Amino acid sequence: MSTVHHQKLQDNIAAELARLAQLGPLLKGTLSEIKRKKRERGAKTPTAHLLTYKGRGNKTKSVYIPADRFAEAKAMIGRYRQAKCTLDTVVELSVHLFKTK
Repeated sequence: MSTVHHQKLQDNIAAELARLAQLGPLLKGTLSEIKRKKRERGAKTPTAHLLTYKGRGNKTKSVYIPADRFAEAKAMIGRYRQAKCTLDTVVELSVHLFKTK
């Protein structure tokens, strides 16, 4: 295989890694809304938001997310999904590069 093709693969890998570095903070997991019991008649049902994810040792963990940071957490989960796709692309390109050497 030509050195031009190898260089193109390496450039593509570098571009994907640069994209990965630009994503910023990430969160992995699922956001859920938990409704609590009503305290007073006619009062609005209080809710809480939780981030649930798998931690070390594949243990499920939950973290409280304040209502005013819910959108931020949702965006961070979206960036995690982008990072995962980008990393998969880097692996595919790297495998192709490895096989052609």
